[in-house]
Amino acid sequence: MVLTSLGVEIGIGSATNASDRPSSFTRIPQVIEMSEIDLDPDTIDTTSFDNQKYKSSVPGLIDTSGIQSLTVNATDNEEAESVWDDMAAATNAYVWLCIKIKNKTDATFIPITPIATGAYNVAVNDRITIRLKFTIRGDMEFDTAPTQMTDPTT
Repeated sequence: MVLTSLGVEIGIGSATNASDRPSSFTRIPQVIEMSEIDLDPDTIDTTSFDNQKYKSSVPGLIDTSGIQSLTVNATDNEEAESVWDDMAAATNAYVWLCIKIKNKTDATFIPITPIATGAYNVAVNDRITIRLKFTIRGDMEFDTAPTQMTDPTT
């Protein structure tokens, strides 16, 4: 079965210990796009005088240290921004994203450091959006998807 973005849920949750992943997540409403997280490793050049025609290399570390983002539709009651900024302001919390794709039993869990929201993206004759930015602070995990994400308005 081909997967589509229909029914994808992205949630955010926090734990009090760095080694723990939260068991519950709050759904981030109105997400329209998530930037790709590039897992291509750096390459370490191993070329020597033995090489006569081609350079050689081995895989190095995977660098996910750049700014990543979710783009959301802006709403008049700022649901997504409120959920996000609460997590960005939380002290002593270890924040995770959960990406749950419809019809899959597993989910992707990403340990992040959320960055407080900035200004809206505004274009002529278009919807207003905002980017929820974050950095990745550890290794992604793939595990059983949570059965449900809490709606932010409850």
